[in-house]
Amino acid sequence: MRARAYQIPSEVYRELEAQILEQLRDGDLTQLRHLLGDHDLEVELLSGEWRVLMTELPDYYQIIDIRRRLARMVVSPDELSEFARALRDPKRQEHWRPVSFGLAELADALPVDSDLVAVVITEEADDWMWAEPVFELVAIRPEVFALLEPHLRALMLGGDFAAVARLAEDHAEGCVEFSPEQWRVLLRHVRERAPELLGVFEARLAVPADYISIREALGLVADPRFQPSLEAWLRVHASGAEYALYFRDATLERREIDGSGLHMLPKRATQPLRVIPPEERAAGFADDRTGQTIPATGRPPIKDET
Repeated sequence: MRARAYQIPSEVYRELEAQILEQLRDGDLTQLRHLLGDHDLEVELLSGEWRVLMTELPDYYQIIDIRRRLARMVVSPDELSEFARALRDPKRQEHWRPVSFGLAELADALPVDSDLVAVVITEEADDWMWAEPVFELVAIRPEVFALLEPHLRALMLGGDFAAVARLAEDHAEGCVEFSPEQWRVLLRHVRERAPELLGVFEARLAVPADYISIREALGLVADPRFQPSLEAWLRVHASGAEYALYFRDATLERREIDGSGLHMLPKRATQPLRVIPPEERAAGFADDRTGQTIPATGRPPIKDET
């Protein structure tokens, strides 16, 4: 889940402040975005950027709910100068540099020693969740992983594997994608040739300290006949750093999707249908309400009114 940072003119913000704060707490994202429509600047923050920003600057008004996928923050015009100085602090910028893209743009855009604007940050819409999940091996540089590990583990603990994949891929050094058949073959070969990797696949997230041993074990199952992409990545890119690795299992994400477009049928008490033998069908059957014998045509006998 990414976020959007909006720079709002101070006069607009002060006029709508009560409504913005109310929508920030409990409001629908569409309604909140409507209030922020008259903005000077919009900056996209990647999944890791808004997390490190909100974690390290917790004194500003924030709403973070991992389960509901909410990430909202507001900096009023009166707080802007302090906020801008915090973003431009050289030590903080160096600390954030491994994951900083939109943050650098936002820091450069904010006016210094001024109360001319407010900043409002909201989560992105959930359109990204409709992308079909895939099986992947995601490589994350160690300095990036140092910033993101607490957030990755929190999402895994909460069972939000779609958000884990979004966060890992936003800041990945590289990814190897597998078809469902390649993933099944890979797991079979792991069991046969490198069973020590089974625990790594089950844990999903491997730290840089384990990378060299994992890379060597992956070399045993990277058969170019079955895994050409994995073999090529190991041969060309795997020596670039001691990466953290995320083993993305698409089945975990498919199970967690609630808004899949499928509607659950209501639960009803049902009785199994009795199979009627041919001889009973030929002779007809009794109507429980009237006691009449109904022939096989399905129509009750016609009464003779004469």
